Amino acid sequence: MSHVQALGYLGFGVSDLEAWRDYAMNFLGLQAVEREDGSVDLRLDEYASRIRLIPDGPDDIAYVGWEVADAAALAALKSNLEDSGIEVADGSEDLAADRYVQALITFNDLDGMRCEAYYGPRQRTEQPFQSPLGVRFKTGRQGLGHIVLNSSDAKAAEKWYIDVLGLKLSDYIYAQAPSGESLSFAFLRCNARHHSLALFQLPYPKKLQHFMLEVESVDDVGRALYRAEERKTHISLTLGRHSNDEMLSAYYQTPSGFDVEYGWGGLEVDDESWHVLTHDAPSAWGHRFQIPSM
Repeated sequence: MSHVQALGYLGFGVSDLEAWRDYAMNFLGLQAVEREDGSVDLRLDEYASRIRLIPDGPDDIAYVGWEVADAAALAALKSNLEDSGIEVADGSEDLAADRYVQALITFNDLDGMRCEAYYGPRQRTEQPFQSPLGVRFKTGRQGLGHIVLNSSDAKAAEKWYIDVLGLKLSDYIYAQAPSGESLSFAFLRCNARHHSLALFQLPYPKKLQHFMLEVESVDDVGRALYRAEERKTHISLTLGRHSNDEMLSAYYQTPSGFDVEYGWGGLEVDDESWHVLTHDAPSAWGHRFQIPSM
């Protein structure tokens, strides 16, 4: 059984908070909640916060929050981290309150990225999520979506996330970057979502390559394409269907320069019947790369 059960929340350090607020609400359909410290929480379901926008940041991922079942699971994960020689700190009560959780621990992955593991996320059922665009997102036990991270040593990172956090390997994709380099992606899961984390290795200026949000209606994928045209939002990858998780999606450039995948129909994985696969192309069709206009 996985130590972590879901990708719970993300922190983004952003340089243009106003552009992000507008993008999140009026393009992605997320609900923005202002905070006294000047940051902004983004909601996409009953959770109090799924993404935090932190102003004056480097336009990259600041931290990743991994959800576990309860206090016992958090203690077991902490023990496994310490047994693996990883420095772990107990999050303070103030930090737990800031993250809207009961308790958490903090540690770094092999590339030095801040990770947080927690239990008891606060629910805001008394203040239901209200998308400005009427969008509904597929979350729940599958977490907020997925992230794709650039690693200095993707194979070592793959082993670390499996051995230390308990993620499971779903499959591999071998592909070619638009610049011509050979790419290898490892896709890791911690629940029924095909992957919550993917890892690759390439000289790339950002730690986060993209994050994914899954909508409950294929029509919302189409509506996003039309919004992108109207807003002149750059479409990084055109509409397509992935070869491994079968997601029907398009990719859009965020105000921070990394992408968001906006998709529908992702494959759900059954641990009892699933076996690791290898793909020679990232997509069955579509997902054509488009160079941003200068």
